[in-house]
Amino acid sequence: MKFVFYLCLILVVCKGGKVNKKANVLIDDIVKGMSLAEKIGQTTQVDFVYLNDAQGKTQYEKIKEWNLGSLLVGGNGCPDNDGNISSSGTCMNANNQLWKKVADLALAQGISVQVDISELEQETVIIKPLLGTDAIRGNQHSVGEILFPHNIGLAASNNVENFRNSAKWMRDSVIETGFNFVFTPTVAVSHNPQWGRFYETLGENTEKVQQYSKAFIEEAQNIQNDKILGVLTSVKHFIGDGATINGYEEGDSIVDEQFMDVFIEDNIKGYKGAVEAQTGNVMVSYDAINGVAMSVHPFVNSILKASTEDGGLGFEGFVISDYNSVIKTALIDLPRQSQKMPLDKAYADSFNVGVDMQMISDKVEDYQEMITLLVNETDPQKPNINMTRLDDAVKRILTIKDKMGLIQYSETIMKKYDLQEKKKIEIVKDKEQEYQDALQAALQSLVLLKNQGNTLPINKNSIEHVILLGDRYIPVGNGQFKLFQDYDNIGAQNGGWTIRWQGYNGNDYWTGDLKNQSKASSILDAIKERFQEAQIYYPKYSNPTNLDAILQDRNTFRNQLIANQDQFSQANTIVIHVLAENPYAEYMGDVNCQYCQTKDKIGCLYNNHDNVYLTESQATRLEIKTGAYEKQLINNVLKGLSKVVTVLISGRPMLIDDPLSISNAFIAAWLPGTSGGEAIVKSIFGEYGFGGPDKLFNKLPSPWISTLDSIKDYPKYDSDTVPKIEDPKFETEFGLETDIINYPILE
Repeated sequence: MKFVFYLCLILVVCKGGKVNKKANVLIDDIVKGMSLAEKIGQTTQVDFVYLNDAQGKTQYEKIKEWNLGSLLVGGNGCPDNDGNISSSGTCMNANNQLWKKVADLALAQGISVQVDISELEQETVIIKPLLGTDAIRGNQHSVGEILFPHNIGLAASNNVENFRNSAKWMRDSVIETGFNFVFTPTVAVSHNPQWGRFYETLGENTEKVQQYSKAFIEEAQNIQNDKILGVLTSVKHFIGDGATINGYEEGDSIVDEQFMDVFIEDNIKGYKGAVEAQTGNVMVSYDAINGVAMSVHPFVNSILKASTEDGGLGFEGFVISDYNSVIKTALIDLPRQSQKMPLDKAYADSFNVGVDMQMISDKVEDYQEMITLLVNETDPQKPNINMTRLDDAVKRILTIKDKMGLIQYSETIMKKYDLQEKKKIEIVKDKEQEYQDALQAALQSLVLLKNQGNTLPINKNSIEHVILLGDRYIPVGNGQFKLFQDYDNIGAQNGGWTIRWQGYNGNDYWTGDLKNQSKASSILDAIKERFQEAQIYYPKYSNPTNLDAILQDRNTFRNQLIANQDQFSQANTIVIHVLAENPYAEYMGDVNCQYCQTKDKIGCLYNNHDNVYLTESQATRLEIKTGAYEKQLINNVLKGLSKVVTVLISGRPMLIDDPLSISNAFIAAWLPGTSGGEAIVKSIFGEYGFGGPDKLFNKLPSPWISTLDSIKDYPKYDSDTVPKIEDPKFETEFGLETDIINYPILE
């Protein structure tokens, strides 16, 4: 194991050209010239919203006042026309140009540090802030952007090129906004699909996880001559975030100490790939291992940062906490099952185990005052952070900033330390190529689970009638309900982390110019490109918020189908039946958490109710069924008169026996992104063949469960073998294949 890590170190040190030793000396000299307040400031990342005054105006001068090392856009943050950040707006106008205004205002607030370059001479350097944003599979905080499939879909494509393409176009879009730090990629292994972040995982094949991680980071950071020309990646969430028992977000990984090496080897490959690619940042997990929260876990030092000679990965960048994760470690024990502790001890422990920067939502003054007290504490029996450790954290942060060109030097310093100007990456805007790359990824991500009698591909020239089914009448907040038609639901295709944290149902963010810019398509959009309006049947709802009107419109549609029954046949009619999960992110996507089933619900993060689309009580079964209305149409009105193709839009495997039983063909579409509708329809009509030309694509990246018992108390690391889901309905790498149909080219 140490031999493998040693080879990785060679790659890290040598890739990208000679290391400038004088640059390291310069970072040391800068840190020597910094005050304690400036050092602590560099370890601080705060949400932009905390800069706002009582009127909602973002006070960018606070960046300099607090010596901030970094800022982040919270999951719901968006700018107005004047560069003010709010977490309560609609984000409808949050395009790259408005984000660029925010970045320019923030980057103008760099802090000045005096550096002694000789006994008699000082020079000033200006240290600019890192600007962090979520960019899970595209620049999703900006409207009008093309979004790739989520990780689980990219993993199903079984094609590393899709990870590179996703990283490239995300990188270029984020650079256009002026932001420089992306909280991506998640490199978790796929374990329990009850986890609300399962769609962020990379499959169960850990060698592929390592490969995908490395490829994505190399493309996103674009390191040349030891300089990061792209965006800084934050690889997350160290370590084992996908391996918590029962799939609880902010949960606990259960590992017998004698088998800890099995756990580590099973969950570390993404970080190996990241270190090989020289990621500049790693984010620690909210989770715990055997009750020890990762924000204070010694593995940060002993595994991630330790040298290869000492059995570690030799990571040389800086480590950041997750959002308020140290505060949660101190104050909250469930569902993590970790020990609460005083906040000052939690921060001291976090720094001392190797976390270099703390991500906090607010109260910068309180945080910086606490760290100051910890650094000045002289009683070794009390929580403390020694100056050597603080300096190490600051040096790691500044070393990465130097590689990114975020430290502004005078000409004198440039000459003295043999520094080279950082060249800028050339961004080539090519929306058509970006769309084609996203479409390829979406096409290759779809997995065909059933194809009875070779239902697919269907020759569209033989089809005279296309019937679209799949409605959901769900809460939308404030006691209101609304009906969504999932065959025309671009929001559902994208899932969580779309525009805002929990994502959206519907098409509000994909209309007009925004739809044209993103080239987004629903299934209905793609059908309309191929068939005349008279050939397409689906319910037309006069008022999707009024249940009485909905029932009346459904009855009208049912009568329409009955009136046309004599025209329908299996030879000329297809039903495309769409099922979809609501969008969700993090703990709001968890299923069957034991703490949500108690009277007091202590430890039930779902109880925060951060998602307007979800029911008041958390679901206890990872199951999806055909709606009663749709089932009645399929089994009664249309029985024997059409073939049924079911499409499941979901972030994970689910129990699907019910819809599978009424389907001739069944496609697991995952969360295919803005081009998902076009991809699904292409695959149905043979414009794309499942498996691709070499039958390598469109494969399950992890097992598809057959029962909930198979993931009960799973995973547990209690033997010398990696835990596996037993008796799955479909094994990893399962995926049926089809041929393409060679349609004549119309002139």
